[in-house]
Amino acid sequence: MGELTSPAFWDAHYEGRLPEPFDPTDWRDYVTIQLARLLGSLGLADKRVLEIGGGDARLLAWLAKTHPSGRFAVLDRSSVGCSLARSRAQNEKVPLDVYEGDMFDPPAELVGAFDVVISLGLIEHFQDPSEAIAAKRVFLKPGGVMFSLIPNLASPIYRHLTRRWSVRVLNMHVVLSLAEFVQAHVKAGLEVIDQGYLGSVEFGMLSMAARDLPREA
Repeated sequence: MGELTSPAFWDAHYEGRLPEPFDPTDWRDYVTIQLARLLGSLGLADKRVLEIGGGDARLLAWLAKTHPSGRFAVLDRSSVGCSLARSRAQNEKVPLDVYEGDMFDPPAELVGAFDVVISLGLIEHFQDPSEAIAAKRVFLKPGGVMFSLIPNLASPIYRHLTRRWSVRVLNMHVVLSLAEFVQAHVKAGLEVIDQGYLGSVEFGMLSMAARDLPREA
């Protein structure tokens, strides 16, 4: 499947992290606010929602809080990420079903079980993103909706800054234009009902590259 990251990388990435709860009034988190509104527009009431690769589930917990009639779950193969998701659910007093596992070897009870399947930075970590999208599709009910978000590394400045800070982190990503991103979903057998960019300037992924910088002794 040509994966560009490893479980050890993600365990180290999540280690010691539990950011504050998502605050939809904090203007400094503008892009995440727009993302929250977009996901909310999918109609999550009374739906089963799964986030794959959700890590600490910061945004998913907020969605669960604001759509109490839905049922929300996260699937991540990082034991550290799953532990953080459980801690967040407890701290924020929201029900989250947390599953530690691999989307390419899914728990049987999750197959075909969800109305909405989300990933917020996942498929770009595979040499053939359509394989990752096809794996996500397994979790959908007939007629379900998939939402995929990736960093826009097709932007020259974003790609340049990531390379400058950490070539290793850049090499963990497949660079996809919007057209290539859409085509990967079509190749996986999905009908694309909407597409586009979110926000204008947002360099959140640089935090991953920054954590990869050498530390002074």
